[in-house]
Amino acid sequence: MEDIRISLNAEGPNNEISIVRVDGVIDTTTSTELEKVMNSLVDQKRYKVIVDLAGVEYISSAGWGIFISNIREIRLNKGDIKLVRMIPEVYEVFELLEFDTILKAYDSLEEAKKDFGVEPSFKVEEAEEIKEEFEKRRAEASSKEESKVKELKKMSDEEVVLQVVKENPFLSISGIKRDVKRLDETRSLSWWQIRRILKEKGLKSKRRRLRFSRKEKFIERYKD
Repeated sequence: MEDIRISLNAEGPNNEISIVRVDGVIDTTTSTELEKVMNSLVDQKRYKVIVDLAGVEYISSAGWGIFISNIREIRLNKGDIKLVRMIPEVYEVFELLEFDTILKAYDSLEEAKKDFGVEPSFKVEEAEEIKEEFEKRRAEASSKEESKVKELKKMSDEEVVLQVVKENPFLSISGIKRDVKRLDETRSLSWWQIRRILKEKGLKSKRRRLRFSRKEKFIERYKD
């Protein structure tokens, strides 16, 4: 199971803003921990929530669902959920799935806290539309993830390692090991196996892995 670490803090003039800091991976195995925290805040009528994702490396469709499940009640109580400090890889998925039309993202905590000074505009009739739209996007995301997993299961260990390197050339060997396991839970590669594959492919250094990634992405972009 991947690790997830969650911390909670209160800020603002009257400590009315809840800061939820998350580190690790938010997927089907870890999302329940974050869901408990978010549900607890709603139960306590704490409707101004900032989720700091600076330490999050990956969010699955199940993870994105947590931020939507309570949005109706939160916004009807003049609150909001604001996401901050997403790394580029996470933000790319956030934007690709068009969650930026539902939730606001900020570069810093200060920007998000300042924006709570502006009362959110939210109509009751928008709630169901948001829920329906999200369910549609989550289904599409789940379908894409399932297709990707099926393709990965057909790949050799070497092919999967190279796929991970292509997507994120700056990962350490331990990071590559973790991502291989995340992409295919049935596949278990040791640190030494991955190191051997990288050595054989001439990709031991991050600089070489970056060159490989750029080349592969260029070929993929213009292959048609």
